Amino acid sequence: MSDKAATLAGTGPHGWIWEAIASGDLTALRAAPADFDVNGFHAKYGCTLTAFLQGMLNLEGRFIDGNRRGIVAELIDELGRRGARPDLVMPSASFEVEALYKSWQIRGDTTALQVVIQIRNDYMSVRWEEGGDADAVQEYVKDLNEIIDKYAELAARNSTRAPRSFIPDVVVSTWERCRADVSSADVEIVSPDGSSFAHALVLRHASPVLSAMLGSEMSEGLQRRVNVEDPKRVVQTFLDMLYSGCLPQAHEPQSLRESLSAGLRVSVVEAFKSSNQSSRLLQAGSEGEVVQFDAKGDALVKFDNLPARQWVAKRNFSRLGAHAAFEVADQLQEDLAGAFEVCQRWQVTGLADVLAERLERGLRVGSFATTLEAAVLHDAVRLRSACLAFAQRSAQVRASYDAKSYSPAVMSALRTALEGTAAEADEADAEDGRNTKRLRLAL
Repeated sequence: MSDKAATLAGTGPHGWIWEAIASGDLTALRAAPADFDVNGFHAKYGCTLTAFLQGMLNLEGRFIDGNRRGIVAELIDELGRRGARPDLVMPSASFEVEALYKSWQIRGDTTALQVVIQIRNDYMSVRWEEGGDADAVQEYVKDLNEIIDKYAELAARNSTRAPRSFIPDVVVSTWERCRADVSSADVEIVSPDGSSFAHALVLRHASPVLSAMLGSEMSEGLQRRVNVEDPKRVVQTFLDMLYSGCLPQAHEPQSLRESLSAGLRVSVVEAFKSSNQSSRLLQAGSEGEVVQFDAKGDALVKFDNLPARQWVAKRNFSRLGAHAAFEVADQLQEDLAGAFEVCQRWQVTGLADVLAERLERGLRVGSFATTLEAAVLHDAVRLRSACLAFAQRSAQVRASYDAKSYSPAVMSALRTALEGTAAEADEADAEDGRNTKRLRLAL
């Protein structure tokens, strides 16, 4: 046995959790603190739902036990309970999965579900084309099939938390007219900058808190007046969403179709993929400047958070917003975050879920801090994870964090996501260097 000491390099406060996941140490994972970002990204392991693949395929750590399939199932259940999303895109992923018969270089924008499906498909090719141990490979295929099934369940569970129904426009219009009918409203909600009016019947059926207030002998019940500290525009947004589930058309961000021109600043309103040969997922909130157009009318855009310019097909112009509308979009996002907090305070849980999804889709640099603070304050796990993923790919958020421009709550939430990422990347680079040195020595 060699007397040479092994080197153990630290990887930040949550490095041990990543190592526990990679090794299948379920008990250690269950001891992870609540502030561990289960949807964060790791330079060596990708995401939490890909971190254990190499250990499982090579029978390393706890996976050497005969019950590896059970360990994997419990591991995924625990990660899923904490909010892990197999459908969440790992932006610009760059990690490796080494296993028997084959290794995989994972590159570009991908998801955990896509990675597992590709590995499963490649293992099936090994079995039939490369003369591998058919029985052993078949067991791996079974394991991977079970993982795919569990990931599909998680993706379906997370894709639409708030149940949806198709409602005819005439019904929505009826409720919008009810919302606008101030003459029949019998409750006044008083903000510091003005009053909003609503119907007690609607409020009492939507909120147990308001039902108790309006049905009591307190001043709210007797005078039908509810005093709040929220701005009037936040209360109006809450009521608009409560009555019809929609915002008035004037409040919706306006998209671009035929009005793009070179030099115009634009923002991605709805995520889509660029038309480059190496296509990139352009996340909602990404901002940039139009550079030029080609003969087909497609636009070349230099996005602030990407080193290479990206082609945007004409069919995707509707998913872009003009820079002139950025302040309007930021104000809307802040109003939605305020309405989300109103829902939490008054226990309008179904609408809170709808607003959380809307906030996730509309993440932007200008209103980022307000959105993350609301997610942290009300323990909105999925929204918080989406905010931290947005922060990891946003140079503007990183700059504001480095300048300590955010509130203490936002700084604390970002600390692990941003500083942990840097530490993990440094450790991965160091490990690559050590591996290169060992290879040279071996040669």
